[in-house]
Amino acid sequence: MMSPVIKKMLEEKLGRELRYSSDCEYLSYEIENVTRQRVSTNTLKRLLGFIQGVQEPRLYTLDAIARYLGYANWDYLLTAITKDGNSSYTTIEEIECNRLKAGDKVRFEYFPDRMVIVEYQENRRFIVIESRNSKLLIDDIIEVSHFVLNHPLLVSSVVRGDISLGNFIAGKISGLTALSVVE
Repeated sequence: MMSPVIKKMLEEKLGRELRYSSDCEYLSYEIENVTRQRVSTNTLKRLLGFIQGVQEPRLYTLDAIARYLGYANWDYLLTAITKDGNSSYTTIEEIECNRLKAGDKVRFEYFPDRMVIVEYQENRRFIVIESRNSKLLIDDIIEVSHFVLNHPLLVSSVVRGDISLGNFIAGKISGLTALSVVE
């Protein structure tokens, strides 16, 4: 399902609320009108939660949505919504790593049915202690500056054993759907 942040961006651009499944037909038409790329009504219904489906959307679809919103592609959109430059006053639920103590545990979930628990080590580094359906595995070391509910999680480094796997994004489409510090 689409992140509430991106859904709100779509509603602002569209000039109306995406409240009913029939609104997806209008959105599909508008995306094609602006980008000259077709995104099916059913795909939009699935992404916006009007119909069930766990199929990951194609990058073509995500790029079309990003272009409709004025970004070059999906990656640029994700970067933009996680930067401070995307200005608005709002209350966000987040966990800042600089406020954690060694041994604190953070649990996060994202679509579809992914759950990870990490334990804080030091200097923004965490060790994965539990993982369900995620590409992050137990004992991976990840580097994160903060976790924000409904936003994608940008992991600046993943180290598995002695191998650096590079960056990782969790919740590319949905953002983090659940977030908590656990005992």
